[in-house]
Amino acid sequence: MDEPPVKLEIRTGGSEKPYPYRFENEWPLARTQWTKFHLRIDRAGSEDPRAVEGELTTTAPQKKATVRYQQSAPSRPGRMPRGVSFETAPMAEDTEITGPVVLNIWVSSTGEDTDIFATLRNIGPDGKDLCEAGQQGEPLACVTKGWLRASHRKLDPEKTLPYRPYHAHDERWWLKPGEIVECQVEIWPTCMVFRKGHKLRLDVSPADGAGTQHFTHFHADYNQGAETTIHSGGDKPSYLLLPVIPAKK
Repeated sequence: MDEPPVKLEIRTGGSEKPYPYRFENEWPLARTQWTKFHLRIDRAGSEDPRAVEGELTTTAPQKKATVRYQQSAPSRPGRMPRGVSFETAPMAEDTEITGPVVLNIWVSSTGEDTDIFATLRNIGPDGKDLCEAGQQGEPLACVTKGWLRASHRKLDPEKTLPYRPYHAHDERWWLKPGEIVECQVEIWPTCMVFRKGHKLRLDVSPADGAGTQHFTHFHADYNQGAETTIHSGGDKPSYLLLPVIPAKK
């Protein structure tokens, strides 16, 4: 009881040994710099798992753009549909991300619903993932993740916070073909220092992707053959809200 109320394990990526701890006095941290990293769409989608369709940038794109991906993969038995990916530029300095994360994203579908899985990854200067140790010691190419079924996007306004959407789950808001809707995806809180020269990668997919191992979820029979479109730019601000933590003074 003599310790401060918050104890953080300060991950720096790629270690199989325990990381050092740091104490804080509140959660989220009072000095958090809530920063929007906008999804800038640069190119069409690809089935290449190494592909990057756009950049995460602190400058909001003025021009509207879209990128599409299949919600299911009936032609690829045993494989999950990939989705699309976005990366930051290499970090100019060590950058700590600690706290809740939100993906605010505008989507449409040719079907009546779509699943949104958001996975954050730590990419080294060599272009490879810095893996963390999973529950059974297995390497996981994942910093943190979150998910939302678009028909459950309704928020509870009394419980929702700017950095934590609280979904009501009391009715289904089905999609109409081509209807563009705004979704707030809650991503599990995390603590990671992205080293200088590293990139933060965001995967947006219709199924569990990197870092899930045998815990994958894909029950999307309702959207077989459907296609999801991500919209960004202009009056459709799709962005990742990140809790950037400056060093203590």
